[in-house]
Amino acid sequence: MDELIQQLHTFLQTPVIDQDDPIMVIQIVLFIGIMAVSLLIAGFLRRWFRRLFIRLKITQNLEGRLLALLFLIVIIVGGTLAFGLSGISAGILGKFFNYPLMNLFQASEADGEGGGEKNLTLARLFYAFVIVFGMFILSKYLQWVLRQEVLQAFQIEQHTQFILLRFFHFTIIIIGIIISLSAVGISLTSIALIFGGLSIGIGFGLQNIASNLISGFILIFERPIKIGDLVEIMDVDIFGRVSSINLRSTVIVSLDEKEIIVPNSQLITESVHNLTHANSLYRLRIPVGVSYGSDVDLVKKVLLDAADEHLGVIKESIPNISNVTAPFVRFIAFGNSSLDFELLVWIPDSFQRFDVASDLHFIIWHKFKEHNITIAFPQLDVHFDPTGDE
Repeated sequence: MDELIQQLHTFLQTPVIDQDDPIMVIQIVLFIGIMAVSLLIAGFLRRWFRRLFIRLKITQNLEGRLLALLFLIVIIVGGTLAFGLSGISAGILGKFFNYPLMNLFQASEADGEGGGEKNLTLARLFYAFVIVFGMFILSKYLQWVLRQEVLQAFQIEQHTQFILLRFFHFTIIIIGIIISLSAVGISLTSIALIFGGLSIGIGFGLQNIASNLISGFILIFERPIKIGDLVEIMDVDIFGRVSSINLRSTVIVSLDEKEIIVPNSQLITESVHNLTHANSLYRLRIPVGVSYGSDVDLVKKVLLDAADEHLGVIKESIPNISNVTAPFVRFIAFGNSSLDFELLVWIPDSFQRFDVASDLHFIIWHKFKEHNITIAFPQLDVHFDPTGDE
């Protein structure tokens, strides 16, 4: 038994890579074991964060990216610990991650001079990324807590909640960025140079992005469009309800539950019909043409009866809104082939306008058949000369 233990000890102490800093078998076993534990921890954290993201109602695409980044962070941290605890020298990897990046942009004769900026390394950039990622997760969690425990308790409007939570999110992210910049040792002078370069880029190639950002602030503060509004963009035939307003774009959910991402500048520069800006009321126009032999008084009565029969139609005028009236009929014109009428009714929810219009069409069709009213169609009378002179 002692001989077997001695052989195992000798095997574990056998150098596998014999260089300036030899690597033993036991070091490789310890390295593999730590990496295996890191994978187990990554799997546990992935399941825990997935449940957290579901509670925070993070979209599936964003959830996948965040979980992938989390897995990468755990593996990198685990690899760093594995190198350190196993005693294996990272060698060129360590030199690569700790190489002062500012040396790439400075003359070689300045290498001996001191300066905080020379301490900027890939390792510090990674730490900065971890800080920003952590602040992002913290912001999402705190937003969920504020929405559930504070804002809803005070019965604050949904759009106001959105603005407060959006600025809270930006504040947390900015704090995280400032902390991360301090961690990597970047001075305010370097930040000014970076923003100076970005301003030139915005002037030449990022005009659309800058326009969308400014338009996003206009939408948030001026509030021509709010969360939950029913909007219609005339030029591009987009109709749906606003689900979120971001700095660069606005998400509109159409009638078939498809999310349409619209640049904010398009909502500012183009004609947008906000159907629920002041209220959700909507006036439907149902045009109909009947034959010239029809009784016009009977047509009017039948159309009003159809409006009165539908439960979704407002039957009486609303005193505080002068334009909202009871259903009425207009005799529009003497057409080429028909007498043209229009039934005008108000409905309480503009989102239901297509369904109500369809219902009214069915009711009018059945009532016209019941009263023998003919819906006109284009006709053309052709007369032949019986003499046949050519």
